[in-house]
Amino acid sequence: MIRLDHVRKVYRTRFGDNVVLDGVSFDLHMGERLGVLGRNGAGKSTMVRLISGAERPTAGRIERSMSVSWPLAFGGAFQPMLTGVDNVRFISRIYDQDFARNLAFVEDFSELGAYLKEPVRTYSSGMRARLAFAISMIIEFDCFLIDEIGAVGDARFHDRCNHELFGKRGDRAMVLISHDAGYVRDHCNRFALLHKGKLTLYDDFDIAYDAFREQIGLVARPMVDHATATNRGALIEVSQHRAHQDDRFRMLVQEGDWQRDARAWTEAERRYAEALTLYPYQRSYWVQHAHVAKENGHFARAEASYRTACALGEPLGDVYEHLAFVMRRQDVEPDAWPVRPYHKGPVHDQVPGRPDIGALARLLWQDGVLDDGEMVERLRRDTSCDAVMAAMLHDPRFADAHRSWLEAARTRGMAQDAAAEPRDGEVTADAHDVEWARAVCAMALPDLSPAENQALVDRITGDPDAWATLLAANGFAGWPLAQAALQQLLSPDAEP
Repeated sequence: MIRLDHVRKVYRTRFGDNVVLDGVSFDLHMGERLGVLGRNGAGKSTMVRLISGAERPTAGRIERSMSVSWPLAFGGAFQPMLTGVDNVRFISRIYDQDFARNLAFVEDFSELGAYLKEPVRTYSSGMRARLAFAISMIIEFDCFLIDEIGAVGDARFHDRCNHELFGKRGDRAMVLISHDAGYVRDHCNRFALLHKGKLTLYDDFDIAYDAFREQIGLVARPMVDHATATNRGALIEVSQHRAHQDDRFRMLVQEGDWQRDARAWTEAERRYAEALTLYPYQRSYWVQHAHVAKENGHFARAEASYRTACALGEPLGDVYEHLAFVMRRQDVEPDAWPVRPYHKGPVHDQVPGRPDIGALARLLWQDGVLDDGEMVERLRRDTSCDAVMAAMLHDPRFADAHRSWLEAARTRGMAQDAAAEPRDGEVTADAHDVEWARAVCAMALPDLSPAENQALVDRITGDPDAWATLLAANGFAGWPLAQAALQQLLSPDAEP
């Protein structure tokens, strides 16, 4: 048995005490596999290191009446100047194991080949993880500590790890932590949530998972931080990294994956769509959204999402077969409306996707919702953000939404003079307002400094007159098609 009794772990920092674990207690018996959920930085890895003995608690006791592994896939215990073979020899001597037998197993399992004779310091992180896991399996521990082992190697190697650990050693005790809640669900029979230093135990995964959802803020509207992305290209680049660091995004796409695997296409589509409202410029999950929309028979929606993924940088070769299929199901040949791939050039000349059209529709029409047919029509016909905006300006919905602005601008003769009056007081805005404001500022004025960009985002967030504010700030000045459309609308001969 392993017992944690009111374990407390505090790290001293120059900013004060950082309390990572605050009175954590639980017992773990042979055959119990405890899966621990918690957001980034909650202290999961710290708790595993304490159980392994790699660190000591600040207070409380940890009792071990069974042998405990080091954290699997953790290579910190290796001597980096030694070769892989010498590290196997060293571990074998410590645990009084047969070196030749252990080396044969590690050679076969790690698939490192000649690299086993090279110093571990020359290994990539993936190679170190393979070696660490293989060496972990040569010692028959009573309790295995598993820290993100799901990230080790490719799918085939991952399957071998699961068989070796959960198949051959399924009767052992385990503590498992992972960002993949599905991995925890599939391999554990007890569950816990670590939050703000406190550990809550559960017997039911669904109850633990619901608590996890609430703790990371999926119940409430989240705030999205793209403060450093001042242009559309930066938005795309930043989204690829930040999305996967955001627990909310990861959880939603994980739920989408579960529903997809269960062939529950409608629910999968909904989860992916919710994730993409947080990071609409995250290209890879537009592909996943398109796949499940295709399976659901929503072919126009799937086409729009495939085109969006390509517009944001996904290689066309990876999606062309699927895109061609959904177009043909709409009785349209792919060659009739070819896909233009992403390129970095000026913002006005970049290829639009669903997030761009939605943001412009809200700005120009004060309604960002387009049905599937209109969205895919825009993406087929308008091959640049500039072309999309020009078409939207010519749409009667623009005149309907901005009639008073048009009248003022025609009277004064210059669009820039028809600025909105500053608002009095604070405006309440949700995360979607902020995300929308960032997107339109990144398109309209891509050359602002971060401070200027943030000030403009703050000003137009939730503002129904954001269009006038952006035009007064010389927004969209380098967009030739949109400027030509504006000149037509503001000419004396234009229809009222």
